[in-house]
Amino acid sequence: MNPLSRQRAISSTKSMVDLGLEHGLSLEQCLANSGIAPHDLNLAEAMVSAGQELQVIDNLVTLLPQVKGLGLLAGQRYQITTLGIWAFAIISSPTIRSAIEVGLRYVDLSHALAQYRFVETADRAEVQIDVSHIPLRLQAFVIERQLLTTLLLMREMMGEGTVRIRALYLSIDELPWADLPPLLSSRDVHLGAASNRLVLDSSNLDQSTPKANASTAAFCVQQCEQLLDKRKSESGFVGEVRNLLLRDIAHLPSLQQTADHFHISPRTLRRRLDQQGSSFRALVDETRKGVAVELLRTARLSVESIAARLGYAETASFIHAFQRWTGTTPGKFRNSPQQ
Repeated sequence: MNPLSRQRAISSTKSMVDLGLEHGLSLEQCLANSGIAPHDLNLAEAMVSAGQELQVIDNLVTLLPQVKGLGLLAGQRYQITTLGIWAFAIISSPTIRSAIEVGLRYVDLSHALAQYRFVETADRAEVQIDVSHIPLRLQAFVIERQLLTTLLLMREMMGEGTVRIRALYLSIDELPWADLPPLLSSRDVHLGAASNRLVLDSSNLDQSTPKANASTAAFCVQQCEQLLDKRKSESGFVGEVRNLLLRDIAHLPSLQQTADHFHISPRTLRRRLDQQGSSFRALVDETRKGVAVELLRTARLSVESIAARLGYAETASFIHAFQRWTGTTPGKFRNSPQQ
């Protein structure tokens, strides 16, 4: 499977867009050629491919050549809470070894664009970071961003200075970092290397972690398994249809138009969706409901405006549909204390 075709939550892409906006780019410039609609950025359930996120990164790198260490700035935007259940599964693991194993096993739940491999010998352990599938002009950004995330996880898991990085080899020629974090010293970092790898002492791998919690770790791993299963099932044809619907929510394609897009008959479209436990009508409703809920929660738009954005010719039709989806009206939903 092409690593850039893997689906991920849109939250990481939104962080990249926010970085671009802070440096003077327009929303259109940030999203150019990505296939991501602006309203998708505010949908908590929206998914994008790694390739789409990489296109946003490409836009930033191309349009902001004057910004040094853009990948480092991107990496600084991430916190443990923004990394989700994947991060909590790592930091609650009982040992460094198990944390690495959990992190790599569920790496598809993260924002990582690199591919990883764990190699252990008698005296050293290496986390090898492969960016060969990333265009050369974007590799520095990807490496810098991932380095920040890795150091964040290590700091949260072990605290400052309790586990030492033996060596860090990076293929980039420059690391525009004024002050290295306590986990690193200048003699540990080797730039211009043939490959990217993080080296630890094997003797440290079975060291217990200060935040280890067996019940929390088990719960987080269970959640990671469920999320991964759900993502795998939705990354198939259902996910492709959902992404098509999200492109222009105000002008949803008909069943025939959707079938034409995939070069199949409407009957085949229905059958393939049915095989994955869904239907075209259900996907249309799910998509409209998701956008409606997010707009009611976050946007200062009238119910009439939201109805129009969702492609309803009459507001009454939207209100009726929303009641069918949620059991309440849009107005009551917006004013509910839970929202």
